[in-house]
Amino acid sequence: MMAMWVLMLALATYTINRWLQHRANPNHQVVTSIDGGKRSIALQRGRGGHYLLTGFINGAEALFLVDTGATNISVPVEIAKRAGLAKGAPITISTANGYSTAYRTSIDSLMMGDLEFRNARAHINPGLSDAVLLGMNVLQHYELVQRGDTLIIREP
Repeated sequence: MMAMWVLMLALATYTINRWLQHRANPNHQVVTSIDGGKRSIALQRGRGGHYLLTGFINGAEALFLVDTGATNISVPVEIAKRAGLAKGAPITISTANGYSTAYRTSIDSLMMGDLEFRNARAHINPGLSDAVLLGMNVLQHYELVQRGDTLIIREP
């Protein structure tokens, strides 16, 4: 009887955790559509009002936050390590929290669904903890259309 209660508690915990993760990032599995020969992805707004998606940097899974206020891609240290990004020259960056030091790097392949961007400038930001800030140096190469709680990122 005790084993059944433990199993039920574990299943309930797992289910609630999955539900909370989906609310925070409803775009864990990004689906690519093709319309008129152009590929696009449609992102649902997350719980905090942000557009999050799961993508890949050099084949390593990463959580992206679409940030139209960011000039460049900003990568947390742990994700940079998993993606094999080389730490380059230090630079001073301006953030919402003031100025800080980051390190230049380059991303060979950035994947959002089936949309791939190659050779992207980026920086490794020790001040970030869990999400890559997907900045305008990549986003400017796509059409962005927002309709209600959906953001469509489409090849031009």
